[in-house]
Amino acid sequence: MKKSFYLFCFACAGMLFTSTALTSCSSDDDQEEVTVLVAGIPDDGDATPNPNIDNNTTNIPNIVCNTEYENGVPVIRIDMTGVQESLGNEWLRLYGTGSDKQNVWVEVDGKPKGISVRNTADDNDGNTKVMADLVFLVDNSGSMSEEADAIARDITTWSEMLSESGLDMRFGVVGYDGAITGALNITTADKLAEYLNYSYGINRTYHFGGLDAYALSTAVEPYRTGGYSSNECGTAALRFADEQFTFRNGANRIYVNFTDEPNQPAGSNGFSVEYVSTQENWNTAKGTIHTVYSDTYKDFMERPYYYEYPWRMSEYTGGTIIYCDPYFSNVTLSNLPVTGAMQNSYIIRFTNVANLMDGNTHDVKVTILTPDGKTMAEKTFSVTFAS
Repeated sequence: MKKSFYLFCFACAGMLFTSTALTSCSSDDDQEEVTVLVAGIPDDGDATPNPNIDNNTTNIPNIVCNTEYENGVPVIRIDMTGVQESLGNEWLRLYGTGSDKQNVWVEVDGKPKGISVRNTADDNDGNTKVMADLVFLVDNSGSMSEEADAIARDITTWSEMLSESGLDMRFGVVGYDGAITGALNITTADKLAEYLNYSYGINRTYHFGGLDAYALSTAVEPYRTGGYSSNECGTAALRFADEQFTFRNGANRIYVNFTDEPNQPAGSNGFSVEYVSTQENWNTAKGTIHTVYSDTYKDFMERPYYYEYPWRMSEYTGGTIIYCDPYFSNVTLSNLPVTGAMQNSYIIRFTNVANLMDGNTHDVKVTILTPDGKTMAEKTFSVTFAS
């Protein structure tokens, strides 16, 4: 037998109806299954299984899972940056359970979930903003001298623009050149601009800023992959930020790696691009990595653990990639794919999760399939639901 429980709320004699729920255990032979309902989130009974996908024609980025409560009822919120349609020209609007335009499905441990979707680009809920902590990983080796000032200028302008958009943004930066040569922890766009305007050229990111500048400067040695003019390694900079920065709880972590060199981990597995290829090392909450590669010479011979394609970090985490010339000409960051990815973020919500909040890892499978069948993607994340 299946039961549903509802909580009715009446306010100001206006008979405002809100459906929330009382939680209970799932059933076996002597227990009743209880359907948990929250306003605006479709019932799991209305959900259909994820469609079968033959192959991915686009990427699903890493996600952030958080637990929210509505009148005491736990709701899982998935924050996800944008997904491009198969030709890479448009950003998808996602539609959830019950919509005649449904194009995204979610299963947890193989069970379909009733999901609601908020598209940030629709600006349909001014009180609900996607939080994002954006970290710039900047190769400041000598070969980056041509584009260093242009990159810094555009980072400043772009950060200010994002801060004024419908996103709740904070920023950080790591400079690298065979070692971590500079850093600024998560902060505001204004503080980021102050940091970058400290000097000029590649020296803009050759110092440590902020109240914890000394602590950051003394934490760099384990991330060294060579001298100050060799073995540029974006993965080492990535791990430095991941392990040393103070990210906001619940914020999407987004990285943009600016480089004109291969990723050079000097034989270290831990600093190889392959480090982010598995959820054992780089779980879904650690973030999505985007790449800006400013060199026309991108077809070099790859040598794993020594001379790697830096954009593989984007491929593994669902990030975007752009190639430009060594002078960063005819490119502005506001036109980069990562901008669209953030401005077209999604909030996906589902409930009936009390039995999932057990401290164990669960498989969350997200499937996207457009009605025309051309854009399809699927990705499974390992998630532990917090109580």
